[in-house]
Amino acid sequence: MMISIQRPTISPQTIVWGLLITNGFLIALMLALAKTATSQGVPAVSYAFWQTFIAGSLLLSTSQQRRTIFAGRLTRYFVISGLTGIAVPNVIAFFLVTKLGSGFTGIMYALPPIFTVLIATRMGLEKRSRQRLFGLTLAVLACVWILWQRHSELNAANPLWFLLGLIIPAMLAIGNVYRSVAWPEHADARTLAAGTLLVSAIVLGVFATLTDSSLIPAGLGTPMVGLMALQGLLTAATYVCAFEVQRRASPVFYSQLGAVAAVFGLIIGLVWFNETYSFAIWVGVAGVVLGLRLGNGQPRLASVKRASRISSDKSASHTPH
Repeated sequence: MMISIQRPTISPQTIVWGLLITNGFLIALMLALAKTATSQGVPAVSYAFWQTFIAGSLLLSTSQQRRTIFAGRLTRYFVISGLTGIAVPNVIAFFLVTKLGSGFTGIMYALPPIFTVLIATRMGLEKRSRQRLFGLTLAVLACVWILWQRHSELNAANPLWFLLGLIIPAMLAIGNVYRSVAWPEHADARTLAAGTLLVSAIVLGVFATLTDSSLIPAGLGTPMVGLMALQGLLTAATYVCAFEVQRRASPVFYSQLGAVAAVFGLIIGLVWFNETYSFAIWVGVAGVVLGLRLGNGQPRLASVKRASRISSDKSASHTPH
């Protein structure tokens, strides 16, 4: 007599939520390591260069598709993804943090969900939903509230710097949508993450050269080298996770990553740096959680959308891109 044992299955929605939460935790952990390094005198742009270079090199060396990394269709994807998702926002952030402080810069990283919703809805990738828009707006405003409570650097400054800051969420939103819509057929998340990180490392290296920032800071000891190596490993895991979320879910769902990371950032600050938070900040945390719940009660998966896009591409042309 045969007894069939059914293994418990995990729903796709549970998987993407798990990936998003894991991704947010990894980002918060990376930021904590970066804070530790830069507080000891390592220039931010130098640290970002080695972070992306180590992670990209590690992922490329372990990818089964590394021979395809120089294919034309992937090169375009790497360049656009790397510029919009990492390099350009980081370069602007490095400049603005010296002018407007970390508070305003952090707020800019909380705004991509709104920009992503507007772009995705305009392109027909998302249906108009008042509940989703309200939930995402609530989560973003709660993040802004948290950052406003923690920082007070927003003094009188050149209004053009504030306009420049809006380029950060706009570029991140464009990257969110582009990576989903232009996902190359048969490409895996590890290869796409590797190419994106290496392109970003090249841009950051050029930026460091133009701004006379040394890529190898003086007095870089063994402990700091070890910390940067650990950061590279974490960054590799973070971006594989991020591209898996991007592959499985819609760009709007992915855009909430900053809000999740902000909540984990508070928790890590509480445990790691012994920070204390006011009641107003915890109200903001509750707002983030509620906003995410309202904005994505049932996250829309990307498989159907991407399958229809690939099929339309094949019908339009039989030549490889």
